[in-house]
Amino acid sequence: SPWLKFLDQSCDAGETAGMPGASDFKVKDLVYVPCEGKVPFLAGLVQHIEGSEAVIQVADEQLRFPLGELRRRFKRDDGATCDDNTALVHLNDATILENLKARHEADDIYTYTASVLLAVNPYKDVKGLYGESQCKRYRGKHIGALPPHPYAIADTAYRALVRDRKNQGFIISGESGAGKTETAKIVMEYLGYVSGSTNQKTEQIQRRVQQAQPILESFGNAVTMRNNNSSRFGKYNRIFFDETGTLVDAGVTTYLLESSRVVTHGNLERSYHCFYEMLSGLAEEKVSQWQ
Repeated sequence: SPWLKFLDQSCDAGETAGMPGASDFKVKDLVYVPCEGKVPFLAGLVQHIEGSEAVIQVADEQLRFPLGELRRRFKRDDGATCDDNTALVHLNDATILENLKARHEADDIYTYTASVLLAVNPYKDVKGLYGESQCKRYRGKHIGALPPHPYAIADTAYRALVRDRKNQGFIISGESGAGKTETAKIVMEYLGYVSGSTNQKTEQIQRRVQQAQPILESFGNAVTMRNNNSSRFGKYNRIFFDETGTLVDAGVTTYLLESSRVVTHGNLERSYHCFYEMLSGLAEEKVSQWQ
């Protein structure tokens, strides 16, 4: 049967293009300049251009930067953001980050870059973002017809699977705490919905896949400096469908478990959840013997 595969892995963030040459800038241009503080870029205004450098007004200061480090900026007077980064007036790393930040502050945590979906973890529940009512909205809709969402990506892959009879795959990547595990659950939830829970076997498969997640997390997740439920392993989630697009089977393959965490871990971090879960069932006098 055709199947969908998810690859859950970390990857380094890449840089985007869009850095104009020296001849492209002029006085009074709106720009972003790099910053070594907590904020990666600061908004500025070109005051003077001297050879290969420019004097930039940043807040109350005038700072000198090489022209190659400047990024063009577009002033938003209406506070509007772009659902798709490719629709930005100037496409570069600074404007993409600014767009993601503005959307995140408005609880619009998903943004497209063409057919790629970017997610910024809100670290809170966003009301009305998921569930059966949202699944109904996105079913059969093309990417871009509705606000960015994992359901849209999953629906596109599912329709291609049924129409073309070709295996489809998702790569869900990001740094620790970015929300890879939760996103995989969201995608699988939608695929279970769109395939139709019309028989007992389908419902059983969906339930077993969902019930397996806490067990995997217990033995493979741990507290880190950046995430209280960080997956310390990779996994392939495979879901099988029959010729009619009905869910018929599923499986999970794990790999690259961080085995060293069993015996050692960083300060303020912990080993795998399962050890603490076992200890939580002991009486206090028993626990004290191990301290």
